[in-house]
Amino acid sequence: MLFISFHAHAAHPHKTTKKPPVVTQSVSKNSDKRKRSSKKASVHSHTSTYSNQRKISKSADKAPTGVNPFAQRKVQNLNITDGMHPQISAIQDTKLTAAKRKVISKLMQQLGKPYHYGGASPQTGFDCSGLVKYAYSDQLKTSLPRTADNMFSMSAEQAQKIKKEELHTGDLVFFRTNRSRNHAGHVGVYLGDGEFIQAPRTGQDIQISRLDDDYWQDHYIGARRVLLAYAVK
Repeated sequence: MLFISFHAHAAHPHKTTKKPPVVTQSVSKNSDKRKRSSKKASVHSHTSTYSNQRKISKSADKAPTGVNPFAQRKVQNLNITDGMHPQISAIQDTKLTAAKRKVISKLMQQLGKPYHYGGASPQTGFDCSGLVKYAYSDQLKTSLPRTADNMFSMSAEQAQKIKKEELHTGDLVFFRTNRSRNHAGHVGVYLGDGEFIQAPRTGQDIQISRLDDDYWQDHYIGARRVLLAYAVK
């Protein structure tokens, strides 16, 4: 640009050099205006984004209506915490897997059989805790208690408390049958994918139910894991 300007001046010496147009100043003012408006827009955008983030954050604190608290990924993809499922050897893992399959197999063989209060064998029929005790009888070093509430109240050495999002096949799931959340009146065995097997009550057969059904969801009080590396035979 400097070279061209100099050449033009040399070729026409009779022409006087014009002063730079005043536009420079107005451009500068317009530039300042654009900068100020840009800053305002940036602040407005930041404020709007922050406001939207706060709204999203507040709405995230509230569980949307109809959300199933038992919804989860497939059992094999669940992340089990170390505290609930400590590292075990390959041999222990194999034993646990075999025990789990045997428990589930025994339970599935009882499907369709009628509920029988006080029953604890295939010959007499089963009530809820009788079915669970029977299913685990050959797999654990110690026997499970006879009633659902006693199972729910087992010591930490006998059973580990499990959160809903940590449920794994073979865990015991408990429900209240009265208003007390500290008393378990019913028990079933979790199968995976939101389903559990149970002996419901007189007049009904042993069946597979869903934890997200309204009744079971409203009466759910907790879960226990009894298939532990040191507890399996």
